[in-house]
Amino acid sequence: MTPSSRLVTPMSALPPRRWSQAPGPDLAPFVDRLWGWSLPAGTALPPLFPGTGSEVFFHLASRPRQADGRPVPRGHLLCPRQQTLQLSASGPQQLLAIRFKSGQLRHLTPWPFAELADSLLPVERLWPEEGEALLTALRQPLSQPQQLALLQDFLLRQLSRCQQPHQAGEDALIQRLYYAPNTAIPALADALGWSRRHLERRFALRFGLSPKQFARLARLQHSLRQLALEPELELVQVALARGFCDQAHFSHDSLALTGLTPRQLRQQLLHGPHCYHAPSRRPD
Repeated sequence: MTPSSRLVTPMSALPPRRWSQAPGPDLAPFVDRLWGWSLPAGTALPPLFPGTGSEVFFHLASRPRQADGRPVPRGHLLCPRQQTLQLSASGPQQLLAIRFKSGQLRHLTPWPFAELADSLLPVERLWPEEGEALLTALRQPLSQPQQLALLQDFLLRQLSRCQQPHQAGEDALIQRLYYAPNTAIPALADALGWSRRHLERRFALRFGLSPKQFARLARLQHSLRQLALEPELELVQVALARGFCDQAHFSHDSLALTGLTPRQLRQQLLHGPHCYHAPSRRPD
């Protein structure tokens, strides 16, 4: 048996497993975490709900299928904004993923960020020069530390090519709105020394959403994470903690954005795998 062959375990023999790791300090302003899971064949995949972030997925075993039966790209971007994506899988799943902080992918790709919403863009197009080579390298029999080192080296190269330091104002704006989504837009504009119209125009240009739409998605995202990670809480507790007026307001937004009530969402999150991890920073 060769040393590399000892790293490969039949996926059908693996129990469900999920892991997560913070990036190095140079990537931390842009990347929330590197994470992955191993799921045996027959495990139902969780729905991917609308939110504010963006992730790149690498499917290293079998590829999930979309609702129309087409397989997803082996490596692809996902920025769900307007719709819930439900993938299905018949074979074992081995997923490796990069979760970018809200709006920060634009510092690591030449693509205009506002054009990437609700996209399953293959990594070969997201990173035209190196994406295909990265995917090929990740599919080799590597240990998890080797995979993580490969990803971080790749991301640092993209950052050196694509970072836009002149957009620091937008970075501060989106971070403030993400962690405090109930902030009044006029107050936020005043704090930045901008007019409300200038803030809204600048925000939409960079991120493809109005500040109000972004804040609504951020509040939902924080709520879903809390439902997944703190199932002992009553729905009204989650609603009030996340800044909804009451449970009815929470239900209205949840139904409008995901098609499901908070009670239905909690049942899904409790009885299957999900993509939520403990936050690197608590929302305000």
